[in-house]
This record gives sequence, structure tokens and C-alpha cells, in this order.
Amino acid sequence: MPWPDRPAEHSGIRRIFASMTNENDTNARSGHGTVDFLLRRMRHKGDLPAFSNHIVEINSKLSSLKAITLSATGDLAKIILKDFSLTNKLLKIVNSAVYGNLAGRVTTVSKAVMLLGFEKVRMIATALMIFEHLQNKSQAAELKEVAMESFLSGVIAMDLAEKMRMGRAEEAFICAMLRHLGKLLVICYFPEEYEAVKEQIRESGLDEDKAARAILGISFNELGMAVSRSWNFPDMIVRSMESPPPGIIEPAMTELERLRYVTHYAHDLCASVADAREDGWGEAMSEMSIRYQKAIPLPVQQMETLLDSAAAKIDNFSGIVNLDKNSSPLINKLSAHRTTEANEPPAETPDGQQPLKGTAAGTVHPVTKSAAVLTQEKKRIVTSGISEIADVMKGSYNLSDVMYMILETMYRGFEFNRVIFCLRDVSGKKMVGRFGLGDKSEEMVALFQIQVGQASDIFNIAISQGRGILIADANAPNIVHNLPGWYRTSVAAQAFLVYPLAIKGKCLGLFYADRNESGPLLTESQCLQMEDLRDMAVEVITQKHP
Repeated sequence: MPWPDRPAEHSGIRRIFASMTNENDTNARSGHGTVDFLLRRMRHKGDLPAFSNHIVEINSKLSSLKAITLSATGDLAKIILKDFSLTNKLLKIVNSAVYGNLAGRVTTVSKAVMLLGFEKVRMIATALMIFEHLQNKSQAAELKEVAMESFLSGVIAMDLAEKMRMGRAEEAFICAMLRHLGKLLVICYFPEEYEAVKEQIRESGLDEDKAARAILGISFNELGMAVSRSWNFPDMIVRSMESPPPGIIEPAMTELERLRYVTHYAHDLCASVADAREDGWGEAMSEMSIRYQKAIPLPVQQMETLLDSAAAKIDNFSGIVNLDKNSSPLINKLSAHRTTEANEPPAETPDGQQPLKGTAAGTVHPVTKSAAVLTQEKKRIVTSGISEIADVMKGSYNLSDVMYMILETMYRGFEFNRVIFCLRDVSGKKMVGRFGLGDKSEEMVALFQIQVGQASDIFNIAISQGRGILIADANAPNIVHNLPGWYRTSVAAQAFLVYPLAIKGKCLGLFYADRNESGPLLTESQCLQMEDLRDMAVEVITQKHP
């Protein structure tokens, strides 16, 4: 149905986009109006604030820092750890075949940041957040198919970057994966307009960009670029969405341009499978080979090899983002065409989670875990975390990076509500909160200004005795009497522990952790692990500040 005949309720949209047909208007003006309208639609649906704020928080972190400081690893890890699902998915991707040299070796987000770098981890985290958010919408089938195509494009781009020895395989993976951001947002928040775009393509034979401009006044890619900028995405991702020029593509002159061509090459290769009948794949790929012959000179046979390799790896991602590849027309089409079968075993995950299984209806459901399995997973987080920390301590490291790894291992493995690290100040008179993880940790860290030796509260008892104290019920009369006023007023956890970090009889710091419910904090074996983590912290401080 052509745009003018759309239902009356879209007259407001038409008025917004009417000026966009004026040839004197710039693309920026058009884009601005459409993006503003999209963001208003998202706000009306009520799911923008939390989602968008989290994305902006992650993507603003790098630009808000004048430089990558010693706290950058912890800053990013702290943001990611707010989201349990995001934490698990990020660690699965890092331990998957995408990062073959790391597979199965990374247990903490902190180490992922240390090994891959701040920028790569924040890009992966952002992409995962977007795909998880968009899956929970009513247009699930359409969204999941575009999401599957996005992940397939990402894998192709990564393999292609490696083949070209670009040295930016991970960036190519993320850029190609996010190329469809504008289209995904339109499907999600403009479902009727998206149907109109598809109808324009069917009735008028327009390509997708022209059809989108006819209906929305802006192409999907232009919309994706504008929203990406509003979400503070790095310029590398934003520019990679920009369509290359028509006709034969000349060799890239810059790294950003090369990354953009790889991104679009991956998309076009997917499209040659999705849009053409199987007997027309050869012709579609030949045309594509000619278009990219100067920028990415690959013969058709190598293009098919890229597709086969990507199809073999897609299992690593479909389970992570809850996509069922068996229900995807694109993947089924590709699988039927493949001449070779991949024999790669599925990558191990750090928490031992079983692969996700799909149903006949194409819905993906996680395997239900028993309490015993969950307990083993938590135990594995701690044991693997201790091993990971010990490995890092063998080389050169920053004190704050290792301390964040220790805190993260406690936080996730022991399921605390929050954990805080305090260090004695230069005067020696106070234990001062340095950093923490968990619920309102930044506010809580600021509260921890413990005067040493001036009171007989539980904190000073632990400091003077140099041993850990575990409080299962902070409301017990004998405990309440020994809690400092600032703690009773502003923290008031139901159960908590204090583990001092004593070196040669002198307490230089402490760990604090709590829960919202009263009850035993640690089992006997967990107490031993807690002591191991404390001893590692003592060793780190001793080595860095002898």
C-alpha cells in the first residue's frame, strides 16, 4: 500500500516526514526528524529509559575518561556486572570460537577487559544488549531473522578481515553485526511502516534504501547511524553503516574505509543468499565479485568458502543470543547449499552451561538447571576465578585490575549483594572505601570511612584481631550494639562479612560483603576460598607496595 493511503493515525508521521521530500532539505535535517520521532515512539512504549541509559552509560564511559586510567577496567566491568544476563552472554562470546586463543580461559569480565581491551569489550557488550532488547518484541519472527542475518554477517566479516590480514577481526565482527541496527529498530518500533516499505519493494521494485526513504524519509542505514551517534557509539561503528558508492568500489584509502567495505561485503554476501533463488546464487556472487574486485578481490569459490565457514560457526552465537538457527530461512537455505559439513565441536563456556535447544516452533528455551547444577556453576566461578587471578599475578599487572578480579569472583561466585574493597589511608587512621561491585556500590563506597582504633565496633574488632568476621543476622541484639551509627543508618544489610587484609601484623585494608537476607553467608569450603582470595589480595598489595 503506497504511503499516502496509509491509515489516518499515521497522518502525524506524514506531517513530520513531509518536509523530507523537499530537495532543499539536507540529509541531516531529515535524519534528525526521523530519529526524534523514533525516540519518541520508543519512549511512549516505555522501554527506552532503562535500555537506552544503560547503552549510553557503557558508550559514554570511554569518552568521559580523559585517558584509559587504572580504573577503566573496573569501571566497565562494574557497568556490565549490573546485568546478570549480559555478563553471562559476554563471557560466552569471549570464550567462543570468535576468540579461539581465549576459548574456555576467561572467567571474569575484568580479565576479558584486560585481555581484549576496553574498546572491544564495550562494543561486544553493547551489541549483545541491543539484540537481547529487540528480541522481546511482538515482531519476534521478523526480528530474529534479521538478527540471524546480522550475526552471520558478523562472522563473515570477521573471517574476511582475518583473510585480508587487517588485524581488526573483532571490530569487523561487531560493525557487521550492527549494520542492521536501523532496520531492526524500524521493525521493532515502526512495524506498520516497515510493512509499507516491504510493500513498496514488492509493488514498485525499489531497492530497500529507496523504499525506506519513500516511506520514512530516511534509509535504514542512515537511521542506524543517527541513533548510533545519539547512543555515543564509536565513530568506527557509525561510519561502517554508511553505504559504499555505487558501481565498482575503488580500493580503500583508510582503515575506517577498509572496515566499512568489509562490513558491507559481508552484508551483500548474505543478501546474495537471502534474496536470490539457489540456482541464481552463482550469478549474484559473480556480480558482487565484479563490484568489489578492486577493494576485496575474492573469486566466487572463496566467497562460497566464507559462507560455509560462517555457517559452521553460527552455533556459537545462536545459543548465546537465544536464536534458533533451525527456524531461520536464511540458515536453512545456506545449509541446504553447503557442500561440506563442519566438524567443529561447540566451544566450551566458562560456567559449564548446556547449549540452548530449539523447539519445532522455532522458540529457543534454556535448559532448566537443578539446584545442584547451579551450586556447581557458582563453585566453578570461584575456582576458575582464583586460577585466573593466580595466572595474571605471574606477569605484570595493575593493582586495581587484580583487585577488581578478586571482587568480581567474590560477587558472582558467592552471590553477594555487594562487595567493597577498603584501603588504609596515608595517615593510617582510616580505612577508606576504594571501589566495589553490586547494588548502589558507588554510594556505599563513599560511606566507608572507618576510623581505626577509636571504637570497639565489629569493623575495628576484625581489624585489631586480623581475622574474618561473618555476621549471619545483623539484627541480633548483641550485633546491633556493636555496629557503628553510620552503618546502621545508611547500609543496614541483613547479613555481612568483614575480612581484614593483614600484612606482618598490620591491617592495610579489608573486604566487606553483604546480603539482603539474613542467614549463613559462606559454607566451610567457601570460607577457605574466601581466605585464598584474601591472601591473594595481601600478596598483590605487598608486591605493589612493599
